[in-house]
Amino acid sequence: MGTYRQYCPIARASEILAERWTPLIVRNLMFGADTFSALAKGLPAMSRSMLIKRLEQLERAGIID
Repeated sequence: MGTYRQYCPIARASEILAERWTPLIVRNLMFGADTFSALAKGLPAMSRSMLIKRLEQLERAGIID
């Protein structure tokens, strides 16, 4: 993942949330998707390996647990 190497909260949030697919994952989580299968079903064009990668990135960033 690219980085702005800044501590500005907006720049930091952009590094995390502006990655492709991430806003859609967060949206689905906010609308109640609570399993991997529910997330995958809500994003049919996204590969499962990419979903795993994005979920790992969100977890490392502390957005999800």
